[in-house]
Amino acid sequence: MKKPSRATQQQFLKAQFSSLGASAVDLTVAALLFRLAGFSPFWSTVVGAICGGVVNCITNYEWTFRGTERTRRGVAIRYVVVWVGSILLNAWGVKLAVALLSSNASVSLTLFMTLRIIVSILVAIFWNFNLQKRWVYRI
Repeated sequence: MKKPSRATQQQFLKAQFSSLGASAVDLTVAALLFRLAGFSPFWSTVVGAICGGVVNCITNYEWTFRGTERTRRGVAIRYVVVWVGSILLNAWGVKLAVALLSSNASVSLTLFMTLRIIVSILVAIFWNFNLQKRWVYRI
């Protein structure tokens, strides 16, 4: 297997930092909605992901994948397509994990957030980075 170029490694690290910032927004919103507003794990995940996604798109456009040939509008349209897939994978992944691991209707904040983090890491690595690099920003 060919080792990724230094530029690809740097982009991957920038994407992870961008993702961490977006995830902080995402998870904070999701936890607050789940704990304080009584949203379900599914809807807490969806709304949190929307908030984090806005942060991620802007950060990636301005910093991670700077130099893209795409216009902001072109990036936004493609980003939304990948983002919708990401939101669905995260929301349904959390919903499935909760159903598999919780035998009662009440889910603790700790379980919800643990599953949310695990699912989001998997989606970030296997879905978000690859599609953003190769299709959304096409660097």
